[in-house]
Amino acid sequence: MALLERGQYQLLQTEAPEMPPEEWRDALRWRLKDQVEFPVDGAAIDLLAMPPQAGPRNQRTLLAVAAPATARLALRRGGEDAGWQWQAMDVAETALRNLSALLASPNRGHALLHLGETHATLVITVAGALLLSRQVEVTRAQLADTDEQTRQQAMERAGLELQRTLDGFDRVFSQVAVERLDVLPGAGAEGLADFARELLYVPVLVAKMADKLDTSRLPADTDLSDHWLAIGAALRRPATEEAPVATADAAANTEPAAPRQADLNLDPPSQRPRPQPWRASQGLLTAAGALAGAWALGYGLNAWANHRQQQADALAQALPQQRAQLEARDPGGADAIQRLAAERTRLQNLEADQRRLRAQIDEHMKRGASGYTPYFMALSRQSQPSVWITGFSVAPNNGAIELQGRMTDAAALPTYLQRLNQEGSFKGRQFARLQMAQGEGLTEFTLAGLGADATAGAK
Repeated sequence: MALLERGQYQLLQTEAPEMPPEEWRDALRWRLKDQVEFPVDGAAIDLLAMPPQAGPRNQRTLLAVAAPATARLALRRGGEDAGWQWQAMDVAETALRNLSALLASPNRGHALLHLGETHATLVITVAGALLLSRQVEVTRAQLADTDEQTRQQAMERAGLELQRTLDGFDRVFSQVAVERLDVLPGAGAEGLADFARELLYVPVLVAKMADKLDTSRLPADTDLSDHWLAIGAALRRPATEEAPVATADAAANTEPAAPRQADLNLDPPSQRPRPQPWRASQGLLTAAGALAGAWALGYGLNAWANHRQQQADALAQALPQQRAQLEARDPGGADAIQRLAAERTRLQNLEADQRRLRAQIDEHMKRGASGYTPYFMALSRQSQPSVWITGFSVAPNNGAIELQGRMTDAAALPTYLQRLNQEGSFKGRQFARLQMAQGEGLTEFTLAGLGADATAGAK
């Protein structure tokens, strides 16, 4: 399971369309197109329903989470390259909602604040459902800074944002009473909780997560401040399941939590594109394997030809001595002379065959060194994460090159071609035709080049 980071998705509140629930996603896709910062045609959209007491009467209120295709594709590719296959893609707000469900009292509003490395995130829930989220521009390091001025400024900025958010929540969701605000443990949490108690109308505590989670297998001094989002995301479960009780003591001392809403999945396996059977990296590996096999075959044939040549040389050197011996034993042995002459002719023919074989081996090795190999080596050296080469061909008559590929960022193509032009195999090459087609989060392209003679003439 993967968590999308800040900036890789948007969370928006909207009204449910007047149509069956199974059609809501398609209807909201076009309603939200002017509210998101990326194209909605390839975006993934998932919905969270608010409980009836959180919205106006006779109106269904939803939280829509939208993620662009580029963010999901990059995360999916990263998992595949590492040998993983994500079963789901979630967001920080629902991970914190899962933790809030462990701490909240039944049917009471609950606020939970997470202090992160780049920002803080506040969520407010009721009955296990997410009602509101806010990102606060303070970091855990700022709230725990040893410099008094830096720490005080961060406290004031965080306290003011918490005060505004809770006041606004009270006006919009007047029917939901917030029981308290819990701050997840970590650096700066104690100081912020003390500071916020003087500003807010609700109690402020540092969350006692040890009462809700079984951490007995961890060392006593384990710092979980960097892992709260991962822990919350790991609490995913179908909406039909009951809330888990982490420890026996917690079950004895707390009331059961309300059933939680369904979990998000912004990249379900059923909606993923079918995997490509071949990639540029696989093509390069195949070409390299074929070249290595050809080199090994040529090396073996060359060794066999050398051995046969040595045998022929030995027989040729022994032939005069054998002829002299035969003539000494039988001066008139014409038959023996004829046999030796026939053997000599055979050896000469064998030597000619070996020369032709050696010439063929040399020609084969020469083609291996000057054929496609330099192009593949150049493409592998100039690989770029946002550009994939899926097809490559060289015309036999004039050496014209054609490249086919995909890219997640069209602006990266000129830079990639400039780097490729620095390679000796591609240096001075010019492309006469460019075709581009937009896909799901990808741009497919085809570059057709001029031949070597035409390129030289163009210069």
